[in-house]
Amino acid sequence: MHTITLIRMRLDPSTKTYVARKITEGKTSRDAQRCLKRVICRHIFKILEHADRNRLGNVEKLAQAA
Repeated sequence: MHTITLIRMRLDPSTKTYVARKITEGKTSRDAQRCLKRVICRHIFKILEHADRNRLGNVEKLAQAA
């Protein structure tokens, strides 16, 4: 997560904006990184959760077909 955060902070324009906004809110750079890690974790969890639902749906369709 730390590496993903650092790369995104360096390269991604929307992430740069997010971190700049957090710093203007009074957070330190480390606090902004912590917040960004939480955002990234939530995003990854949603992707995994969505993929899991799709897989379960396919299993149910296969069971019904059998």
